[in-house]
Amino acid sequence: MCVISYSARGKYFILLASSFMFPSVSAQCIATSDCAALGYTETSCPNGKGIKCPFGDKWACPSSKEETCAEYGFKYDCSGTGYASGVGQTCNNKYASCTCASGYEWKDGKCEEIPVPESAVLGQCTGYAKSCKIGDILYSDGTCSANVVSGKTPIAVVVYIGGDGCGQALALEGLGDYQWSIDWIGIPDLPNYDSVPTNDFASCENTKIVLDYSYKQYGDDDYRNYPAFEMVYNYAPSTIPETKGKWCLPSVGVLNSIVQNKAAIDQSLTSVNKENIGSRVWWSSSEYDDARAWAWEASSGSFTTTNKDYYFSSNNRIVRPVIEF
Repeated sequence: MCVISYSARGKYFILLASSFMFPSVSAQCIATSDCAALGYTETSCPNGKGIKCPFGDKWACPSSKEETCAEYGFKYDCSGTGYASGVGQTCNNKYASCTCASGYEWKDGKCEEIPVPESAVLGQCTGYAKSCKIGDILYSDGTCSANVVSGKTPIAVVVYIGGDGCGQALALEGLGDYQWSIDWIGIPDLPNYDSVPTNDFASCENTKIVLDYSYKQYGDDDYRNYPAFEMVYNYAPSTIPETKGKWCLPSVGVLNSIVQNKAAIDQSLTSVNKENIGSRVWWSSSEYDDARAWAWEASSGSFTTTNKDYYFSSNNRIVRPVIEF
């Protein structure tokens, strides 16, 4: 076999020849059927610029021309601190962009660490929670600590921290016994879970969906059809009234985090002289179906489904909100 190579406008090509020759190019015979030896080393190329190996179905970029890949944006190796993986196809082992590890973001062609604010913004995710740990006390100024800090006002205890550095903290008090709703209606945009949704951490998203539905159905501020949600919406500690409307009914995933960290959470609640987790049954914001929602039995740590309109004074479900930070 004969392989003919030539250059045109800075691009290199490889052609096959048999017993004939082209006078305008230089020819070199290579006694091989190894695609890699002929320069076919990559599995994909940008914009259809690859060359098909004559001995198989592999397409390749010209491996000897590093700048060919860079010309089409394939210039990142996606390795090092803060990098997770490359995105899409490769050319000469380079990517057009990268995905970043938690706490980093793709910016100006590299994974840069996301700055952590000095304190949280109560009621929204800022990433500050990665500076805290579950069981820490959350204060009205948006900071947290493992121990009581003199001169600061505790408002909650951290019960969940996500991989994105966003957290949720449990109110220092329960709000009482209320129904999830007064009727059996499935909320159209609220996910239904037919098994215990320990991966549902969307406390505030769930709460907003229910309140938005109530608003559309019943008008301004008429959340009375959803008593548990009405209570968390109207809740705010007297020490920080501006948080009204920012508290949420915890989802099953967040309640499950309380199960796993109950001792540390109770210890912090005791240190600020507030009621601990106890042994009652708590409502979650996670829905099962039209008639039922998920509830948490604090005494055993297990989850069960309960009729949304369940209300018996001897054994009703309590409401205790969380706040994002």
